[in-house]
Amino acid sequence: MGHFNHSLGVATVNTNNAMAALTPTRAAATELTHLAGVPVLDVPSQFELLQQGYPVEDVYLVKAGIIKLIRLDEDGNELIVGLRSAGAVLGAASAILHKPHPVSGITLSRCSLYRFPVRAFLGMVKRGDDLCWHLHRVHSGEVYDQANQMIGLKYRSARQRVENMLWDLAKSSEEAALKSIKLEVPLKQREIAQLIGITPEHLSRVLKQLEDDGILLRVNGSLNLIDLEKLYHFTDA
Repeated sequence: MGHFNHSLGVATVNTNNAMAALTPTRAAATELTHLAGVPVLDVPSQFELLQQGYPVEDVYLVKAGIIKLIRLDEDGNELIVGLRSAGAVLGAASAILHKPHPVSGITLSRCSLYRFPVRAFLGMVKRGDDLCWHLHRVHSGEVYDQANQMIGLKYRSARQRVENMLWDLAKSSEEAALKSIKLEVPLKQREIAQLIGITPEHLSRVLKQLEDDGILLRVNGSLNLIDLEKLYHFTDA
């Protein structure tokens, strides 16, 4: 695995429930006028951007791609905290609070990122640049979506949670505008189950139901979403 700071040890997946899935970013990076002169960093899949327990050296604004946030326990078991996509800001809270990063950030696909050294990032925030407003919007969106995710675990069925996650992944893809897409899910089945708080066995049953209902088709490890509009997805309250 590639990395900027320290290497990440091999970990097994703990299938206990996780509270967060893909967080749709409510503010696009393209809205930021100050990014014109900021170089874009392209990194491959399985690249470690941030490591749990270490101070952040850089803050990243995601232009494209998906990043997995994970937490390792003392036994090396992995808990998926969430996924982040275009528009997300990584490392900002730790940089502002001068605290070690609580999770590791691993790319799940090829990613394009704006990279800000911590000192430069803090200077932009203190000056009140448009990056500061974007940061407020991103953090507000995360708080809002985390509340919705907790509500989903309590009040929405396993099938609804699966469909909502597929909807979020589809909308973060380059083919989001299409009615049907081929979705390359960059997660193992047990990881998907962990994100939405169900067992891998139950996830298999739900995916089979969606196939039987003509909503998706599984082909060689990919999910062909036949009609996106048939997917249940959480709406704003």
